[in-house]
Amino acid sequence: MKTTRRALLAAGTGLALGATTSVARAAAPLYRVHDTKAGRDLAYADLFRRLAAADVVFVGEEHDDPETHVAERFLLENLHEQRGWGTRLTLAMEMFERDGQAALNDYLAGRTTEADLSKAVRLWRNYQTDYRPLVEYAKSRRVPVLGSNAPGGIARDVSKEGMAAILAKLPEAGKGHVAAFSSAPADAYFARFRAVIGEGHGGPNLGEEAIRRFYEAQCLKDDTMAETVVQALDAGRRVFHVNGSFHSDAGLGIPARVLWRRPLTARVAVLKIVPIRTALKDAEPGKYRGEADFLLFVPDRRAPDKPKQTA
Repeated sequence: MKTTRRALLAAGTGLALGATTSVARAAAPLYRVHDTKAGRDLAYADLFRRLAAADVVFVGEEHDDPETHVAERFLLENLHEQRGWGTRLTLAMEMFERDGQAALNDYLAGRTTEADLSKAVRLWRNYQTDYRPLVEYAKSRRVPVLGSNAPGGIARDVSKEGMAAILAKLPEAGKGHVAAFSSAPADAYFARFRAVIGEGHGGPNLGEEAIRRFYEAQCLKDDTMAETVVQALDAGRRVFHVNGSFHSDAGLGIPARVLWRRPLTARVAVLKIVPIRTALKDAEPGKYRGEADFLLFVPDRRAPDKPKQTA
């Protein structure tokens, strides 16, 4: 996003410069913000005041959308400047796994190079273009970064053999890389998961037992990410968590598991970034009612046949 893009859409679209931070004044992008509970659009300043009142902000994304990642950097920088967040901000990311935390810490502290980091942890294919800007911002401002996800190898094993079987034979070192407790109830989240699997990912050819194992792997990831967030909250931090939108849609997945662990004290906000191909003023917030506390509509410039990646 170029810093010269300061022109705003016409009145009535819910976009206004309005933010109080220097970052926002310098680089306010052309996005549309919507408060789903109030049923109205918000100016950036109002959004950041609302987010700053939370202890943890979950940002649900489509992993393969470039504009989404520009928006995340904008959100992170502005939230960092909000009262109560500056020195307490922690960036937590699904894209890093807990067993790579030591290597990530070494890189952030300047003890190793980026090449060392790439050898020590499993970086996503689009790390350089999409997630590196978040990490580099955090590094430059000495903001801690947490790899919140369960190791992919353990999750894959669960999807093949089931949670109980895999957790029972994990070595002690491995147990520290996943949530101490994880469950996979047949609830509203399972219904959503089952519907998504049925649309793809081999779902039509999977039996009920296989679907259940995949769901257990999903829940192990969610519980591990939730536990990571709660540990940061217990240490007095405030958390900006980036994850595929499925992990936080409707407050299910990770947010629900955070609130299970901190039912009375965690203030949670869920923001969903929605790439759209129409003009932002023509976006339909009603389609996403109940999916998040706030919607951020961004231009979708991907190829028309590009698949969504939200899990």
